Parts: sequence; structure tokens; C-alpha cells
Amino acid sequence: MFYDSEARLSGDSPGLPFNPFKALVAPRPIGWITTIAPDRTVNLAPYSYFQAVADNPDIVMFSATPNLKVEDGQVGFTEARKHSEQNAIASGEFVCNIVSHDLGEEMNLTSAHLPADVSEVGHAGLEMLPSERVEPPRVARAPAALECVVVDTHVVQRRGGDHIYRMVFGEVVGIHIQDRYITDGLVQTSAMKILTRMGYDEYAVLEESFNMSRPDFDPILDGMLKS
Repeated sequence: MFYDSEARLSGDSPGLPFNPFKALVAPRPIGWITTIAPDRTVNLAPYSYFQAVADNPDIVMFSATPNLKVEDGQVGFTEARKHSEQNAIASGEFVCNIVSHDLGEEMNLTSAHLPADVSEVGHAGLEMLPSERVEPPRVARAPAALECVVVDTHVVQRRGGDHIYRMVFGEVVGIHIQDRYITDGLVQTSAMKILTRMGYDEYAVLEESFNMSRPDFDPILDGMLKS
């Protein structure tokens, strides 16, 4: 079948009742973002539009919409931006916590639309630990966490102008990893059972991995690259 994305935007029938885009661009990592509001409230929220975009120095990005609203049975957006985005830009810092399967329920609780002065940390009953180089704390039970300094923000473009999404880029200035996930100096990613986002209300857990060397040379195996 052909799903007509442009028809959906114009209000015509695209061919399916639900947009399949997120179900196809999957699985997606979840950036569980900690920020601090100007009133010192700790904000914690998950973003599945999250990704690593560069290394040496390491750069990550999360992308946010404005706040949601429901009016006359229709879901839309307000003029106000998401708290994570506002706080990260205002303070210049955020922490990306890696979500493991056993933290799925707590992660989901932090996606609730709470007032700006209410912390999702308490709402989800989470313990936090201090970071080393940035002010926002990290989730104590997270298998790993990336401390980040904001280096850029960018409004996503679409045909005809600005999209409603804004990307926040952070340079990683420190990484916390639970010792049990490190063997011979290498992180055992699959052992973390990282939770990933699929389409609709679906999630997946990363539990298996395999090795595949490059056809010409492998920089890591050949000792040429430590990354």
C-alpha cells in the first residue's frame, strides 16, 4: 500500500487510520532528560526524538514540541515550550539518563504533563544522585547517564518554514556507567536491557547483540580508534 503523508497534512485520507512513521523509524533510543528550572525544580522527562550526532567531542540531541493541549476533543499545541527545552536553554545544561527495562514504569510516569513547579522525580518516586560537572542530577538507578552542556539549539525546518520542533544539542562532558556493565574496558550494552521506543504505545528492549567487522578494516580491532 501507499501511505500518503501529504494527504494527512491536508486533512484528506492518507490510507491508514494512524501515521506509521514512528513504527517504521524504530527502535529509537529514549533520552530521559534531567534539567533544573529557574525556581530550582528538578525536571525529568523522556524524549524519543533523541540521538547521538557526533563524537570526539561527543554530541547528543533531543527534539521537543510545544506543550500539548486538548480542546473540544482535539489534541493541539500551546505557545509555551516544553519544560526540558526551556530549562536546558536557560541553564545551559542537561543530563541524559539511559532508560533500562526495569525503569520503564518510572520513565512513563515522568511523561505526565505536570505543572512547571512540580517535579516528575517525586511523582515517579525516583532517587537522584549529583552529577560531577553539571548541576542537573542523574537518576540513581539508570545504568548510565550523560552529563551535557548545551552548545546549540535549532528550529527544525519543513517546506514552507519553521516546524514546531526545536532541537537542543549538548556536548557530553562526563559519563556515568554502573561498574557491572563494564567488562575488559568495554561497555556491555545489551546487558543493560535498554528500553527503546517503537510506534504508537509500543516499546522494545535491547537484549541481544552480535559483532560484525567492517569489510576493509576495523579501527577498534586494529587498535587505531578508541571510541
